[in-house]
Amino acid sequence: MSFRSTLKNGLTKTGISARFARPLAVGISLLLAIILGLYSPEGPVEQLLHNARDSINSKPASGRVHIVEIDAKSLAALDKWPWSRGYHAQLVDELDKAGVAQIVFDVDFSSYSTRDGDQEFAAAIERADGKVVLPTFRQPQSTGEIHADLENLPIPILREKAFLGSVNVRPDADGQVNDYPFGTITDSIPRPSIGALLGDASGPVNKEFKIDQAIEISSIPRHSFVDVLEGRVDARELKGKKVVIGATAIEIGDRYATARFGVIPGVVVQAMAAETLIAGTDLPELGPWPMLALTLIAVLFAIHWTDRRNTTGVVPSLLIAITILVVPLIAERYSLAHLDVTPALLLLAGSMAAQYVIGITKQISLERRIDRATGLPNLAAWQERMDCKGNHNVIVAEIANFGEIVATLDRAESKKLVRAVADRLELSSGPGELHRIGRERFCWRTETMDSDAVETTIEASASLFNTAIPVSGRSVRATLCFGVATGDIRDAEGLANQATLAAKRASELGKRLVWHNDRLAQVTDQSLFILSEFEEALMTGQISVFYQPKYSLIDDFVNGAEALVRWEHPDKGMVSPSLFVPVLEHENLMEALTLFVLRQVVEDVERWNSVRNPMGCAVNISASLLANPAFAKRAVAIIRDSGIDPALLTIELTETAALSSQEMAASSLNQFKQLGAHLSIDDYGTGQSTLTYLKSFSADEIKIDQSFVKLIATDNANKIMVRSSIEMAHALGMKVVAEGVEDIAALNVLREFGCDTIQGWYVGKPVARDEFMQRWCLNLFDSSGGTSAPDWVGQARTG
Repeated sequence: MSFRSTLKNGLTKTGISARFARPLAVGISLLLAIILGLYSPEGPVEQLLHNARDSINSKPASGRVHIVEIDAKSLAALDKWPWSRGYHAQLVDELDKAGVAQIVFDVDFSSYSTRDGDQEFAAAIERADGKVVLPTFRQPQSTGEIHADLENLPIPILREKAFLGSVNVRPDADGQVNDYPFGTITDSIPRPSIGALLGDASGPVNKEFKIDQAIEISSIPRHSFVDVLEGRVDARELKGKKVVIGATAIEIGDRYATARFGVIPGVVVQAMAAETLIAGTDLPELGPWPMLALTLIAVLFAIHWTDRRNTTGVVPSLLIAITILVVPLIAERYSLAHLDVTPALLLLAGSMAAQYVIGITKQISLERRIDRATGLPNLAAWQERMDCKGNHNVIVAEIANFGEIVATLDRAESKKLVRAVADRLELSSGPGELHRIGRERFCWRTETMDSDAVETTIEASASLFNTAIPVSGRSVRATLCFGVATGDIRDAEGLANQATLAAKRASELGKRLVWHNDRLAQVTDQSLFILSEFEEALMTGQISVFYQPKYSLIDDFVNGAEALVRWEHPDKGMVSPSLFVPVLEHENLMEALTLFVLRQVVEDVERWNSVRNPMGCAVNISASLLANPAFAKRAVAIIRDSGIDPALLTIELTETAALSSQEMAASSLNQFKQLGAHLSIDDYGTGQSTLTYLKSFSADEIKIDQSFVKLIATDNANKIMVRSSIEMAHALGMKVVAEGVEDIAALNVLREFGCDTIQGWYVGKPVARDEFMQRWCLNLFDSSGGTSAPDWVGQARTG
């Protein structure tokens, strides 16, 4: 059958006359090809063909660019990452001595290290006399409705001595790095990319070129950081070369997916970009249009030729296909241009088989809606369901321990497990209702609006998992949590999202079932608000430190304060710490907040003690931070660098916070103790293993929780608790602070019991730093030069 006849007969079967079969087939194919060229010019097929051409055109690197890699060998030989910048200084000196032409770093220097290390590195950069290039980058950042660019620059002491080069790398929609920019604007200054600097090339800022992946990355010379540092690399290999330094160790990250070579280090991507420019293969990208036009002409000619000769269209089609594949290969081999061919291939294939397009499209659509592991309809099918209306309950079942289970199973066993879970859930959901909408998540609807009936159904479903699931000869026990949302099923996706949120909440709380409600949605919205706004709030001054005075019952004067954080949002007003602190702890963001508070505190303590001495301050530290040794080092450095007497600081450990490792916590707290700071157990009596805390952490002080103090004058049980705590603390050589003192009666009881210090609204409310300075430091001096107590002190003594 001829090429034309194939099209004609196929389209005739669909009811289209022979007169219009040929132009309609070509027209539909051409339209599809144009759409593909416009909206997906470099899809997976195109990338596969690019890879094939790169393999055929494979060539070695020029050897003009060398990589000095921060590899696993260097990490093992030198200190724990991040290194002291003294090592980078030594490397610069070694490379400069070897006579390299340029020294380019792909290492982040935007934050301060140690003062000595920064100064040593800056001095080495200056000695290199203009050879050193440091990285900078700019990337878009979207948070809710806020769109901003995040800029990253080396610290001033370093960038003053060096040239700055952009290291921006932008993955495409498939997450792969194929294109590379000539430069980027940071700090309002156009910066050439380090690839352009290494390749001695220039181009418009933000203009990109395609990285030549025909260059074999194995041919780029590489040297271990520690080998260069210790002189094990022949200087003759490096003389006159350009060197780029970056991380290749998996532990550090900085890795990107590429089409041909898979996941590779970022520094290799930079070197590949430089080699592309050196080889002159930063070719113009002509897109799919030249090959599409050529193919259209060839297809029309082939139809005409085969029709006149009544011959098969196989040979012409084969010749067209070969042409489509070979022309771009030749264009890239001789450094002419990049040509995309997928639309052209689509035009050819569509013109040959237009009668099958509808059937294939339907099959693809069906497969897109089916979960392969279970055969169940998937999330796409759930999102598009239109077979019912009205209010329904949507149930989501989540395998809470799925991650733990699949860690012990191979891929086939994981599929068996998921299929077994689906089989059991189908007994409750009914045939055709169960959807797999996520890796560990299933969803179905029920028309019954009776909450008791729904809960009974869920209990029945859960009971099916009381027995273990056999998988490849072993028993696996799956734990399921359920979430339910109620609403109009026409918003199937929204209801599934709500039920998923409820199921996650059930998993977090250790419950079997949670119903979605407005409160849960509000909590979620609050969490998203906090996470999206926190960084900006910290940078723009929305978050500040307030101080609540602490009054010594021994000396009868204010002798310190507790630092409390406040967030005043420009639109939402005051955001309670009880809202944002738990969210930050859950998302591991407390370090930034705590270090911010600590920097403010040491500055203010220095101010206080310049006019009144001693005036100390207590700072709360979340237990979650104590498992991170790096945090303790940074915090101790802030205190040490401030120059204040560390004995003026008290570190308050919240007793209600569970510690993941008491050994690591003790090690971190010991660093503060060795510095001279005091340790206080906050919220004493309310939380975790009180006596164990006192013994493990060598506390200097306990702080009795306000829940025991507020009613101490009238509640006998609280009196007993507080008196015994004070006596025990004193017997152990510790001081006692009572918080929550709101009246004279509580104060008198605490004075009678021998409490050392009190804190609460009766002493003073938390105030901003300037007000605290004015009220509690400057205004407390009497005419004799001493300090006077607040007005209520006499009443407290006699009352």
